[in-house]
Amino acid sequence: MNLNIRKIAIIGLLQVMITFLSACSFAETKTSPEASLYQRLGGFDAISAVVDDVVVQIASDEKLGRFWAHRGKDGIVREKQLIVDFIVEKSGGPLYYTGREMKISHEGMRIDNEDWNILIKALKNTLKKFNVPAKETQQVLEFFDSTKKDIVEKS
Repeated sequence: MNLNIRKIAIIGLLQVMITFLSACSFAETKTSPEASLYQRLGGFDAISAVVDDVVVQIASDEKLGRFWAHRGKDGIVREKQLIVDFIVEKSGGPLYYTGREMKISHEGMRIDNEDWNILIKALKNTLKKFNVPAKETQQVLEFFDSTKKDIVEKS
């Protein structure tokens, strides 16, 4: 008889523990912070694909092509990787950007508002092409806008 009572008690205790742990797990999921922008964008591969697509657009642009003309393939690959690293780090991803600060790396390039607007148009086209949701698109555009003051030299 005592053995049956012990079994019932143990089973009852296990049920209480399972219920408690399930409730804790549910509460944790409910209150956990939102995923990083990096995660919501789809991670490294998605960001890399976006950068590749934008670079193709701006490199072939009549005005912005001047920044990509006469560059070796390796230089272009390196430049794209620096852009990816920068975006991944700033969006909460696992990479560390090792390039120069935006102001230093763009100084003397004579980038103006028209250049900037062409870049942003290419970025918007790509984000739309990749079906990036409105919230994430807005955050990406806000992020890029925060770098404008360090990149654009002439109004």
